[in-house]
Amino acid sequence: MNPITAILAPAISEVFKRLWPDPAQQAQAQLAFQTLQQNGDLAYLDADLKTRLAQIAVDNTEAQSESLFKSGWRPFMGWTCGGAFAWNFVAGPALTWALAAAGHPVHLPLADLSQMMPVVLGLLGLGTLRTIEKVKGAQ
Repeated sequence: MNPITAILAPAISEVFKRLWPDPAQQAQAQLAFQTLQQNGDLAYLDADLKTRLAQIAVDNTEAQSESLFKSGWRPFMGWTCGGAFAWNFVAGPALTWALAAAGHPVHLPLADLSQMMPVVLGLLGLGTLRTIEKVKGAQ
């Protein structure tokens, strides 16, 4: 349900009760309102679907581009996030331990994964879809 419609529906129902004291007329007005509401919600969902399909078409066009600036941003983000994970969980702790064992304890800064996790999770979702495409034989 459209958020605006959800807020207005109780108020409009109350207006119907005041305008039409007859319960049959109230029911008829309420049915007409619900029909309009449903049509509006379906139009809202249809517009949202069209927007998402247009974005998918843009993404597909970018992915097929020969230009590294258009098609290479996803791999770049994947390697950047992978590097940050490698630093946080492998290289950083190993280097910290090695320096401490050598008598030079240093606290190395870690990457802020709270900012990176939405990107990583989005890339993993897109990566999964791309893997499915590859398995099915798409280029």
